Amino acid sequence: MAADEARVWDRFAGNYDRTVRHFDRSYPEVAARLREDLAGRARVLEVAAGTGQFSFALAEVAGEVLATDGSPEMVKRLAAKVAARGVGNLSTAVMSSYALDVDDGSLDGVVCANALHVMASPERALGEFRRALRPGGRLVVPTFCHGATWRARLLSRLASLVSSFEVHTRFTPASLERMVAAAGFAVRSVARLPGKFPLAYVVADR
Repeated sequence: MAADEARVWDRFAGNYDRTVRHFDRSYPEVAARLREDLAGRARVLEVAAGTGQFSFALAEVAGEVLATDGSPEMVKRLAAKVAARGVGNLSTAVMSSYALDVDDGSLDGVVCANALHVMASPERALGEFRRALRPGGRLVVPTFCHGATWRARLLSRLASLVSSFEVHTRFTPASLERMVAAAGFAVRSVARLPGKFPLAYVVADR
């Protein structure tokens, strides 16, 4: 996430939890799938964690989770939740998806949920995810597909007129799969989950 993108999300942080409730139909299934797909992974990085919609589910099954976001305000709110719940294996940090502050091949899992479509350079972020993962490491990128249907495309364009964030890529499940594969990942599965915006749940390995 670039500095200008981070500023947008800083302004949105105070309303984030309330806003995502309108689009969270698939979130319980996403959380359940994350628990299964990341179970037993020692070191997991969550990118664009927001205020922690999936962070605590990841912490239930992974050895150590670092939940990050490019927005300091988002991370501040997430850190407060972590402290309140006393989750010892979940930590937080401000970190750009385009420049992860982790060593090459140091992670067992990377999760980036509902963020690739609002990134100006999702290919750049995917390249960073691959760099940070060890061989055989797991990538999971559940992503809203604003281009999946004509209704989704229409709603997406209407939403862009009244909201502060921009959808840069209107993915379909197929186009998201192609982008992940083009970044050098071996795609294991693609599931389409329902919602106002259909969500493609993509699992891939490095």
